[in-house]
Parts: sequence; C-alpha cells; structure tokens
Amino acid sequence: MPITQSQVDAINTATFASAAEVDTWSQGALGNHFLAWFNTNLAGKGPWAGVTMVDTPQNRLGFHAFWNNIDDLTGGTATPFQFLCLMGIFANECGADFTPKPERMGRAGFPGLSYLFDAIPNLKHSYNTLQGNKPAFDCFNSAAYNAAHGTKPLFDRAANTTDARWSGGTYPRPDFPTDQTPSVSGYILEADFMKFRGRGYIQTTSRANYFRLIDFVKSYTGENNTLDFYALQWQNLSQEDAADASSNDDWDRLFTQSDLIIPAKAIGLHNQTSGNYLALSGDPDQAVFHMGKRINGADSYANKFRDRMTQLISLLAT
Repeated sequence: MPITQSQVDAINTATFASAAEVDTWSQGALGNHFLAWFNTNLAGKGPWAGVTMVDTPQNRLGFHAFWNNIDDLTGGTATPFQFLCLMGIFANECGADFTPKPERMGRAGFPGLSYLFDAIPNLKHSYNTLQGNKPAFDCFNSAAYNAAHGTKPLFDRAANTTDARWSGGTYPRPDFPTDQTPSVSGYILEADFMKFRGRGYIQTTSRANYFRLIDFVKSYTGENNTLDFYALQWQNLSQEDAADASSNDDWDRLFTQSDLIIPAKAIGLHNQTSGNYLALSGDPDQAVFHMGKRINGADSYANKFRDRMTQLISLLAT
C-alpha cells in the first residue's frame, strides 16, 4: 500500500529546530532514541534486509551534532516525516554512521586512482570527464593549482602536461602510479577526479557542487573554528582558484571538523538545486520516490527507498 497523507499527518506531531527536539519527539512517539528504535523494529526486516544503523555512544554524539544543523538542511525547521526520510537515506548510504567518509576507491581491474578516473561499464562514469569537473589536464595546467601543489610528488612529471590522456576517461597507467598515498602521488591526488569525489551522507560529488560549499564557507560568519579558518583562507580567491588550491586534506577537515555543518549544508545545497526534494510536498508516496530519485538518479534506488519508507511509516502510523 502506498504512503498516504493521513499516515504522514499522524506522524507529523512536532516541528524540529534542534537535536533536542528530535530526541523529545523520539522518546514520546517511539519510546526510545531513534537509532535504538530502528534497530529493534526494522533493521534486517523486509525491505530493510541487510541494513542496520550504527548505534554507539560516539555515533549518538554525531547524530546530535548533525541534527543541530537543521537550518542548514532545510533553511528553517523539519518535520518528523522529513527526519524519517533523511534517516532512511542515511541508513542506506552509510548505515547512519555520522562520521563522514570520502568515497572508497579500487576494485578488481581498477586499482586505486584508476577506479575514480576510469569509466567502468555498467558501474560508474569517469570522474575525470564528469560534468562539472575540471579534467586533470586542465588542473595540471592551472597556475593556482600548480602554486598550491607544486611541492607534491609527481609535480615534475605532470605539471603543465601536454599528455592528452589526462583529459580522457582512462587512467594513464602504467606510466603513472595508481597509488593514492600522498607521498607517492600527491600532485595527482589534488585533481578533481580524486579531490571532488563523493563525501558526506549523500556523497557530494563534482567541482560544481563543491563550488557551492566554497561560496558558503567564504560567507560564513559563525563560530566554528574550521570554517572561520577557510573563510579567511579563501576570502580573496575566486571559486575557480579556491577549488584549484584546496586539497583533499582541506575537504576531509571541512567535512569532519566543522561540527557537521558542512555535511548538513551539502545536503541543503543539493536539495536547492535538485527539485527541493526535502519539502516532500504533494502526494507523499510520490514525494518519497522523488527524493530517492533525486539523490541517486536511479528508479531502482527510488523504488527500494519508497518500499523501505512505506514499511517504516506504516509501523509508526498504525
């Protein structure tokens, strides 16, 4: 049976502006912290087969840090329905582990960096030719890129390259190592295909999406020390130059040491440019499908997400 408006109305008995309000609702409506409630009632069952949420004291701290950034997510407050749908996405993407991690790389036939650089049939596009990314060829010929990364290994071999392979979708091996260790491939690691790979809870990917985060950081006026540092660092740089000069370490730090402001804002910005799926407006069954489709792009993902949320919502609305 599809998710109905009456079910959503039965669940939307509160409005959240902070993690404390999420906890108050969870204790009243569920009788437990949401992570524990999910694992008791839904983990591994029906469409949730194979899915368990991480529930440790450390992850509860991350849960609360993230949900204290609701304004960065929605531009205001959130409803229980919005909260539940986002937690459903997080369960699928990372087991609701609130330690942001960058996208993994490497598989049989595509070791290390070649996994990100190459187009792999029936699996992924090349991140080097991904729309919104700058090809490694252009990065290696950028003055801002070379000024920032010119002391890193392989600079002497790749800087100001004329090798057209760095514009394509097949990594130039064995001429260059696929090792992602900075002491081996440091200069190459800072190209878009690696630096702007997926991060956070919906795997924010590509220079175009990181541009929006750069703009947010440059205009930040809050009290987070990490964001304050990069706001000053990038203050006089254009989007392009800040993107070129930034490093993997910078983005790992921003995603993990910003009180989870950046992971939350990344979702909020993606939502703004992807049809405002967080509004979950109109028919709720179709709205849930739309959310899954906008986040992943595949009908199969959207259908699975809707099946899972149907089970969750039905359990709560009975």
